[in-house]
Amino acid sequence: MMDNLPLPFVLRMQQSLGAEWPLFQESLKQPSPVSVRNHFFKEKKWKEISGKVKWSSNGVYLPERPIFTLDPAFHAGAYYVQEASSMLLEQAVCQTIDLGRPLRVLDLAAAPGGKSTLLAELINSDSLLVANEVIRNRYQVLRYNLSKWGYAHTMSSNHDTRDFDGLSSWFDLVLLDAPCSGEGLFRKDPGAAEEWSEDAVQLCAARQRRIVADAVRLVRPGGVLLYSTCTYNEAENGANVRWIQSEFDFEPIALHLLSDWGIEAVNPGYQCFPHRVPGEGFYLAALRKKGTLGIPDRHKAASIAGWGTLSAKQAAMVQPWLRDPDSFLLLGDEQQSVRAIPHALAPWISTVATKLRRTDWGIEVGTIKGKDFIPSAELALSLHVSTSIPSVDLDRQTALHFLKKEAIAIPASISGGWVLARYEGLNLGWMKVLKDRINNYYPKNWRILMDIP
Repeated sequence: MMDNLPLPFVLRMQQSLGAEWPLFQESLKQPSPVSVRNHFFKEKKWKEISGKVKWSSNGVYLPERPIFTLDPAFHAGAYYVQEASSMLLEQAVCQTIDLGRPLRVLDLAAAPGGKSTLLAELINSDSLLVANEVIRNRYQVLRYNLSKWGYAHTMSSNHDTRDFDGLSSWFDLVLLDAPCSGEGLFRKDPGAAEEWSEDAVQLCAARQRRIVADAVRLVRPGGVLLYSTCTYNEAENGANVRWIQSEFDFEPIALHLLSDWGIEAVNPGYQCFPHRVPGEGFYLAALRKKGTLGIPDRHKAASIAGWGTLSAKQAAMVQPWLRDPDSFLLLGDEQQSVRAIPHALAPWISTVATKLRRTDWGIEVGTIKGKDFIPSAELALSLHVSTSIPSVDLDRQTALHFLKKEAIAIPASISGGWVLARYEGLNLGWMKVLKDRINNYYPKNWRILMDIP
């Protein structure tokens, strides 16, 4: 419930919204809508939804907010809990760039990963998504969410935007969801209103321009820059977009949005208001860099420092764990960790990994230990794990105890060795069935900490 909005914010919004101000004010006193975006390939069986997000292919509203931590399907990556207004990104991507061609895409400020997982789903398997986050602990959250989404054509980096100089004019599409004053989240996060000030707005606007100056250099001629915030003010939104147009070779792109969606064209860009749409405040603008977008080159893959191709014997150990092993290049390091990257993307991945020191890429398949292979948790959630591996479906309570990394019992009919724990057909992680016990290989840092009722 929002009763104590900052006075300068109130005065500005009253002037901006005019007769709509009372509707906006009342909307902030209502509960935030609960929205999720379903995974395209992992099916979540919702008992009830209250509607669909009109501008999203897979976004739905839920009638109430469940305890997502206690839903095994959430841990399996069957859906992402995402604010509905931010799903407008799908329309911007689909309307501004040819998704049928191989693309090099960058999410420059990506954590926690909602927009990255959406981008990964929109682009084709011959395209590469680089998801970047500068703050280390937020980067770990990003990595986890990308792992749950399970695509092989993604990589992530933990760098400041200034570190991307070696990739100048390299990306077909760059998304900058800029750090902002968060006015659009006042209802969802009342603490954001308490921390808000006019000085903070100006500081955010200046910081955004510094990041934007780095972002625009990364876009190829003919490529697209998408700029978004979760705020309403002109300084962080329209003024910054006009600055991009005046200082760099970019021109705005108009989007075609249906009138019944309630999204307002604010020139430049588009604004979601909570009294007009079932969602929070979100701003989005699309711009194209002047020039012609050519076909991205695919030079021969360079080596990635610290990684080399597996021997034939090692590859034979690893290949049965992948659904289509011939489509992957298998690489190992000195610790015998194994990663898989699509052959078609090896040149691009090696280019990025050479320019940026802190990256993760492809699928973390597992580790070779002498004559044994230990599969990784990331492989279990991947869309590319072999379907021939034995699995067992767990009921909800057993699945939750597995996700707490506790000992569980499974049917005696399950033979020994590695087994995929599943819930409603969704992979959760690995168990190893031994003669007298079951070892739970769910990662300690992923485990559920809350009590199970």
